[in-house]
Amino acid sequence: MAKKESFEQAIVRLEEIVARLESGNEPLDSAMKLFEEGTKLAAACETRLRSARQKLTVLTAEEESEA
Repeated sequence: MAKKESFEQAIVRLEEIVARLESGNEPLDSAMKLFEEGTKLAAACETRLRSARQKLTVLTAEEESEA
């Protein structure tokens, strides 16, 4: 997510990359570049998901302590 695209945009791009790689029609150099981009996107998405989970955990804990 180098261009600060949204999580949803990154997932769509990742799906496009997977489809292109699965097609088997990409030349090796292109496939390697796509794979590299895909791994970076996947890592960035995982980081965002982890952050969101942590925030939800904190908010849930705060709500439970107020109840």
